[in-house]
Amino acid sequence: MKRILYLLLFLSCSFSSLFANEVPTGTVKGRITTRDNQPGAFVSVVVIGTGRSTVSDEEGYFTISKVSSGNRKLEVTLVGYETLHQNVQVEDNKTVTVNLRISISNSELQEVTVTNSKSKFVYKSSDYVARMPLRNLENPQVYNVVGRAIMQDQVIIERTDLYRNIPGAVPNFSAGGSMGLSMRGFSTTIGMRNGMATSAIVPLNPAILERVESIKGPSGTLFGSNRNVTFGGVYNYVTKRPYDQFGGEISFAGGSYEFSRITADINTPLNKEKTMLLRVNAAGQSEGSFQDQGFNKNYTFAPTFSYQVNDRLKFTLDMEATRGNYTVVSFSLGNLNNITARNFKDLPLDYKKSYINNSTDVNNGINNLQAQIEYKISDQWKSQTNYLYSVGFYKNFYWTALNMLNDSMYARVVRNQTPETFGNIEVQQNFIGDFKIGGLRNRMVIGLDYNYNYNELYRATVNFDTINIRSASIRIMSRTALENVTASRFTSSNTVSKNASIYASDVVNLTDELMAMLSLRVDHFSTRGTYSPLTGLYTGGYEQTSVSPKFGLVYQVIKNKLSLFGNYMNGFVNLAPATQPDGSVLVLKPQYGNQWEGGVKFDLFNTQLNGSVSFYNIDVTNSTRTEVIGGLNFTIQDGTQRSRGIEAEVIASPFKGLSIVAGYGYNENTYINAAASLKGKNVIFSPTNIANLWTSYTIPEGSWKGLGLGAGVNYTGASWFDAANLFKVPAYTLLSATAFYDAPKFRVALKGNNLSDQRYWNNNGSPQKPVNFIASVSLKF
Repeated sequence: MKRILYLLLFLSCSFSSLFANEVPTGTVKGRITTRDNQPGAFVSVVVIGTGRSTVSDEEGYFTISKVSSGNRKLEVTLVGYETLHQNVQVEDNKTVTVNLRISISNSELQEVTVTNSKSKFVYKSSDYVARMPLRNLENPQVYNVVGRAIMQDQVIIERTDLYRNIPGAVPNFSAGGSMGLSMRGFSTTIGMRNGMATSAIVPLNPAILERVESIKGPSGTLFGSNRNVTFGGVYNYVTKRPYDQFGGEISFAGGSYEFSRITADINTPLNKEKTMLLRVNAAGQSEGSFQDQGFNKNYTFAPTFSYQVNDRLKFTLDMEATRGNYTVVSFSLGNLNNITARNFKDLPLDYKKSYINNSTDVNNGINNLQAQIEYKISDQWKSQTNYLYSVGFYKNFYWTALNMLNDSMYARVVRNQTPETFGNIEVQQNFIGDFKIGGLRNRMVIGLDYNYNYNELYRATVNFDTINIRSASIRIMSRTALENVTASRFTSSNTVSKNASIYASDVVNLTDELMAMLSLRVDHFSTRGTYSPLTGLYTGGYEQTSVSPKFGLVYQVIKNKLSLFGNYMNGFVNLAPATQPDGSVLVLKPQYGNQWEGGVKFDLFNTQLNGSVSFYNIDVTNSTRTEVIGGLNFTIQDGTQRSRGIEAEVIASPFKGLSIVAGYGYNENTYINAAASLKGKNVIFSPTNIANLWTSYTIPEGSWKGLGLGAGVNYTGASWFDAANLFKVPAYTLLSATAFYDAPKFRVALKGNNLSDQRYWNNNGSPQKPVNFIASVSLKF
């Protein structure tokens, strides 16, 4: 780690001195906002007569260096907005700061019958999705963004509610403390953090988030192969960033099942030049359970510091310490021949009984240290150096699974993991360019990526006891009893793996309307395998190289308003060699997921109508299956799987004050060539139909300005809990609503969840919360 930090420091110092002897000039910097005070993302800014220009970033900020001194005129342009001209006085070796506001053009107003600006739920600007500044309508890949506006509107306190706003996504939960989702029929529970790979344990609090980006389809070309990526896509947590004004918010919330929460978000410049900025987010929350036992607590502290050294060099340091403490119980099936039920609704289990004890809990945590160095090499090229150290741990972990043996008897199987560590270190260097060759515009990223992943495991799994759920007396499950029964059963192991990758992606404007994306990644994975302290030996070591291409076409039927797109995308998973029953070793190839997709994206009427519709087909190859040969189970690598479907998203603001977001996903994910017991079966916990809708109205003016109502519905179709497709997870529909008053200095809100009091279960078979309410008060400054 020291060597890595020294390298980053060396790079930054080298960049700083590279242009130290240049002729003194001035700098113009500032921020662009729209009339409704939204960031003016990707707006063109030109210093007329100097040849100096730039494009604002996703937050509306821009910097133009090497501007000759004197009275200069800025020209600010964005399609659909009036061109803005602003005079500035530039002085040598000084920086002039301007704040610019752009307004919708009169010609655009004549084309529509409404006069308000874009929906507050639209936020499609991202530097992470393509690793370069690329507008949504220029990107041949589908992605969805859930931003801070909808998180505030829905009074979101946990990630599962956040994910329900992503078209075609199903929230899921890992007993280890991570929450995630299933996209296009493939599940993951980890996610990226500001574009980087994190620990396998992520007890994250939404209070630190600016938004979540759901990037659809196999994304191995830019994001590689790790726990964070599946063939269905990858999702990226974007944390809050400092800004150049003092401000903040403190919030209090309370609700059903003894829920309580306090959050603080404080931002301040640290010097009068406002080049050093600090933002601190902190949160603590606690909740009981609707069941007889159970609780969930979470605490987080997340400061972020940025330093704009000069007009070329910027440092950002982002830290987070989060701790979780909760209880967890899951459900598993024994032999279905001994079980009558074929659906969770038919189980004889008491929905409001946990069958565990609060002393059998989980104490986990994560520490993240993330750093970024950005350096503007020229008007065409930028260097971006990223580093993330992420370590998650269990102080203790008691996980109980209720294994159903028959209609009355359940085995309580307990895993004790005390203590364990999961770490990940990633270093990434990107060179991002925007230039012309032969009159054709190219936007390119060339990247190097190194990932070091390790874990230290110490665990025991035991059958604690067998209970009769119809009995009036069930043995108490205590921590002391668990420790006694697992004391002599522990096994320990350590694993280290490494990934070294190089990738490049180029978007070429063949014409103003037609763009082509060409991308490629070469990835080398290596591991010595698993180390056993008992034997002192490593087992299962191997190396594997994967190649991941990506192609895409975008044709803008109406410039910056309507695009047709198509893509071929690839993802991969590294597979270790398999030892066969006869002692031979089968060297496996990487498993690949290959997607073909086509569709339409639109951004109409000044972003009052935004969205996309797409059809995709994902073929998974090189999967392994078992085949009986000579009475022995051999591993064969010719398995295939297919996921295909349709996804649609619409974000609209038909008139001033009203915002709507709606999504739908249809997916069929089945095994094509597989073991006889799986062939033709659907993947577990993969519903065919998923839909979401949220509507919010805020009174835009007058004495009641800021008063609003919101309401929504989420539908998740039935899916299978077991691979043989015999036991169902039932479909469910969740209704929710909010009432709020948003004033300049405060906000109050009341939220009702699951208002129809549906009984439903997550991917672990755990019952979910009945109807519940949350009230919150936020003080702004």
